[in-house]
Amino acid sequence: MTKILAVAINSKFVHTNPALRYIKKYIEHNSDIEITLKEYTINNHINDIIKNIFRELPTTIMFSVYIWNREYVLKIVQEIKKVLDVKIILGGPEVFYDAENVMLDNPQIDFICYGEGEQTLLNFLSADDKIPPGLYYRDNVIIFSGHNENIVELDSIPFPYEISELHEKSKIYYYESSRGCPFCCSYCMSSIDKTVRFYSIGRVKEDLKIFLDNKVKLVKFIDRTYNLKKERYMEIWRFLVANNNGITCFHFEISADLFDDETLNFLKIVPKGLFQFEIGVQSSNKKTLDVVNRKTDLNKLYTNVTRISKGIHLHLDLIAGLPYEDYATFGNSFNFVYSMKPEMIQLGFLKLLKGSPIIKEIEKHDYKYLNFPPYEVQSNSYISFTEILKLKDVEKCLDYYYNSQIFINSIEYIIQKYYENNAFKMFEDVSIYFNSRGFLDISHKTINLFRYFNDYVQAKFGEDKLFLANLKLDYLMQGKPRSFPDWFEHEFDNDYYNKLLRSKVANGEFENLKQAYKHTEIATFSYDINTWEEVNKTYLFIYGDKHIEIENLKKEMSRKDR
Repeated sequence: MTKILAVAINSKFVHTNPALRYIKKYIEHNSDIEITLKEYTINNHINDIIKNIFRELPTTIMFSVYIWNREYVLKIVQEIKKVLDVKIILGGPEVFYDAENVMLDNPQIDFICYGEGEQTLLNFLSADDKIPPGLYYRDNVIIFSGHNENIVELDSIPFPYEISELHEKSKIYYYESSRGCPFCCSYCMSSIDKTVRFYSIGRVKEDLKIFLDNKVKLVKFIDRTYNLKKERYMEIWRFLVANNNGITCFHFEISADLFDDETLNFLKIVPKGLFQFEIGVQSSNKKTLDVVNRKTDLNKLYTNVTRISKGIHLHLDLIAGLPYEDYATFGNSFNFVYSMKPEMIQLGFLKLLKGSPIIKEIEKHDYKYLNFPPYEVQSNSYISFTEILKLKDVEKCLDYYYNSQIFINSIEYIIQKYYENNAFKMFEDVSIYFNSRGFLDISHKTINLFRYFNDYVQAKFGEDKLFLANLKLDYLMQGKPRSFPDWFEHEFDNDYYNKLLRSKVANGEFENLKQAYKHTEIATFSYDINTWEEVNKTYLFIYGDKHIEIENLKKEMSRKDR
């Protein structure tokens, strides 16, 4: 009796593996073959995974291999072959571009699938000992059976998820509406195959309706560039707006410089929280962009990004270690991205991936990089390892103080007042301060990050009351405080607070006084938090499930009423 396992090793529990799901659904739809999907993470112990797989007693195991799980998968394969007589098939970008060497180094691997696996693996699993095109296999030597020319019609691949698994609300559900990329960025493996194929609009709408009907929280499109065809992407977006359930968010990787006025005007009506955009800026250095074949109109990109509705969460990417990008010009690229005020800046580092064109330029740019996944750059002709490490420190502080979206007011105040809008310099200085105190090597509670930031500003610039007011506002914007730190100037008129909340209960704004206290906080500032004029004002912070209201209190009640 045959039993086939598809095994996914994800980087986090919340992730799902779309590749194996598409393959499983396609094979089962077109044959009597049944495939069991098993998902784990790189945080699971290898022995536990092996034990789990062994108890299934499979005759064939398929693994999808990526930079985050390559070493993990290869270890599992080595060990599982000791206890099971099983065929091992690997697929995915981390093995098929260097298939012969991978098989030479790992004799436990029986087959490697090249490229898309749906039809190749259906043919293989349906055949009797015949090796179809699309596979590397062993016959005394390692042989490639030839390219599979029968690339499947995308609409013929069923929806990848079982309805029952869509009830796991914490998961991220990955989805594709197209395959391929027309661009030629030299650091990306998608640049090798420039053909782009699309699922039909009708099919995409059917799939997205399933996500919407099941009220999943996050769907991430894995299309390399989602907004290639305006008529197509706008029709899908209009469908999502018309069917918005108020819960599901859709994440798209886009090229912002491709948007026109009609698209930008449409995005103004998109409900808050429905869309997230990830935009790969990578660099603002034109020479760098030219040499890596990234065609970006930076002026248009800037204009378009700053026009995108604030209701759309923006995630902008940078890559350190690209050709002709030194430490100083990377700082310029950082400031360019920061000036667009996205909700998140990803400071990434170049990975020299097997199969990507940039691999051919290692000697030209004197690249030093990790010889194992994730193949990350350590230095090149333009940036030293010391400078790469400094950027790693900046990355951590960027996550603490910007990407967390906790210190919005205080960070912006410091950058404008003391750094003349040089955001990179500020994060660099904070990272140096953190490194000198050993703060970069440990995790931190949010309340401590507030204290460290105040300590840093005090040490570098002295006492600044307006900064403290901004920091105080940021602290209160995180939710009802459980405690008040030493730097937090908290003037508290308990009688007034009690009277105020009783009046709100009487007006029906809260069910009872306990609920009113639970969802509010009162605070007096020496500044107007809208204009930052120096004037005493008292505010009531009202904490809802997804928002915070700030009520300006005039304190007009007489002492007798109070």
